[in-house]
Parts: sequence; C-alpha cells; structure tokens
Amino acid sequence: MKNKVLVIGYFGYVTSQNDGQTIKTRNIYDLLKNNNENIFTIDYFDTQSFKLNKLLIFKMIWIMLFCNKIVYLPAQNNLTYIFPFIYIICKLKRIDILYFVVGGWLATYLENKKIHIFLLSKIRGIFTESEQLKSLLIKKYKFNNVTVFQNFRIHSFIPSFSQKSDDFDDFKIVFMARINRMKGIDAIFRLAEHIDNQYGKYHQIVIDFWGPIEQKDEEFFRKKVDEFTFINYKGILDPEQIYTTLNTYDLSVLPTKYITEGFPGTILDSYISGIPVIVSNWKYAPEFVEQGKTGFIFDLNKEDEFYYFVNKLYRDRKILLEMKQNAFKKSKMYSSESAWLIIQNYFIAK
Repeated sequence: MKNKVLVIGYFGYVTSQNDGQTIKTRNIYDLLKNNNENIFTIDYFDTQSFKLNKLLIFKMIWIMLFCNKIVYLPAQNNLTYIFPFIYIICKLKRIDILYFVVGGWLATYLENKKIHIFLLSKIRGIFTESEQLKSLLIKKYKFNNVTVFQNFRIHSFIPSFSQKSDDFDDFKIVFMARINRMKGIDAIFRLAEHIDNQYGKYHQIVIDFWGPIEQKDEEFFRKKVDEFTFINYKGILDPEQIYTTLNTYDLSVLPTKYITEGFPGTILDSYISGIPVIVSNWKYAPEFVEQGKTGFIFDLNKEDEFYYFVNKLYRDRKILLEMKQNAFKKSKMYSSESAWLIIQNYFIAK
C-alpha cells in the first residue's frame, strides 16, 4: 500500500513570501514530489493560511486524518501551540511525524519545555541542518531520533568563472539576506568606512544589498546607503534570478549574529553561484565554510579580521578565482540527490 504524505509548513504562498523558512519548506515538498515514483502520494498544507482564518486548522486536521506520514516544518509559534495537537492526532492514528528543523533555534527553544521534549523524543525522526545541533539535542535532551539533513537546493545551474585583473575590474561584494542589523548590515557599513579610509576614492570595490528590508531597521539602512557612493540597495531577487545574479559577484558576506541562524541559505546559494563567502563565527554557520578554501570565518569581536579577508581577496584575484571554483565544488555536497538519499527509506511503504 502506498504511503500518503502530508507536508505541513509555512509555504508563504498567501503573500508570495520568500525567506529561509518558505524556501526550505517548498524545496522539501518539491524533493518529495520529484522522487515519489509511485512510492507515495503527496499533499501539502500552508500554515500561513492561519493568518487569514484561524478556523483553517480544522481543514488541516481533516487532511491529516487521511495520511500516514507527516513532514513537519514548523516555526516557533506553530511548534509551541499546534504541535501538541498534531502529536495527539498522529499518536491516535499511528501517523509518523518527520520534523525537519529550519534554522538553529531548537536546542535553545526546548530549555524548560518538558512536554515538548517528551513529545519530540517520541516522533519518528528529527532532521537538523547541522552536526552541532544534532549533538546538542542528543547531549542535552537524550534524543535518539535525530539525523543530520543539511540544506539543499534543486537546480541545474553551472557558474561561469573569469579571471579578473587587479587594476581595472570591479570587485563586487554582495549581501543577500533580510536587511536586518542582526544579520550584520552594520558591520558591512563599518567595512565600507574602512575601505574609504584605506583606499580613498581610488578603489574598484562595489557593495550591493539584496533582500527585504525589515521596517525597524529601514531608516538606519537607507541613511547609511546614502553615505557611500559605492553601496547600492538592489531590491528583492526572484528565486529564479538568484544564481545568475550572484554569479556576477566576487564575494558574498554574512557577518550575522542572528539568534536562530542554522545553515544560512545565503552560504549555499553563494556556493552554487560560484562565489566564496565571509561569515561571522556565529552559531552553526562556520560548520559550512572551509577556512581559506570556500571562504573565511572571522570573530565578531575581531572585526579587523573581516576587513583583512576582504582586502586579501580584493588584492589577490588568483586566490579569488581558486576560491570561486572551490565554492562551486562544495555546493555539490548539498545537492537534491544527496538529500534524497538521506531520507528515502522513511517513505518506503512497510
């Protein structure tokens, strides 16, 4: 008998929202849809619809009653208030719950949540983005149902690599994430001040920002952009434009201190696009960067390291080209084929 799979998560279709949560949710749904090969049937429920009508929870429950596997990608509110009801229904109906963690917040979230710890310890599987988070969940909460399932993308993009000279070609730096101080935009403006102090008007460096601007930081952000002639805000990229656009840059930067950071999609999208990254030594992000090979990691309390690594790649285009090629090679570790191999046995009918 075929398995009937229901994906419950924040797809963001109501407002066409694109961020780490919605992209991962859609990617997992597409991964399952592309690999079902008549092994299972698949449906989805977009929890963003609760914003329109809270009563739609009864529609979700009704759909659940006719499946035997739930792929679950909750944000924190969903895990807090809705998961216990999902768990009870699944327990009564003998439905497997496969929880795919988005970001790196789960271990901290579970502190002082004994009920959730107990319930999560009883589900079929928890899939984390990083080895570090898996280790934390095992050590702190004695979970024995945790598997690493790193971020992935479904794509066929192949970047172009061109050798740039030191003297005449722009050195293009990109930040692609939510425009939020906790994502490190203030550090990038301090980098710009450093560039002005070191090079004056005689440099070929360009810094572009892509991403949705969070309202609380908009005034600060726009004011700072206006202070520098070589900084631009470019808007929000459509998903189908991400790789071709990022491939026009030389370096991606993410000096994040965002509390829920897991495996940032910015890192993976940069690798696929053939550009190295510079990231802060924060949470789990450094797990995905090979120092000096696919990028650089700097300490937040040693911001001069950030400037040093940018200068290094600006001045040595031969190393830059090598790191671009290394970045793309690294991206193959996070293919949809590799992702499917990790989880395929959970969807084979028993």
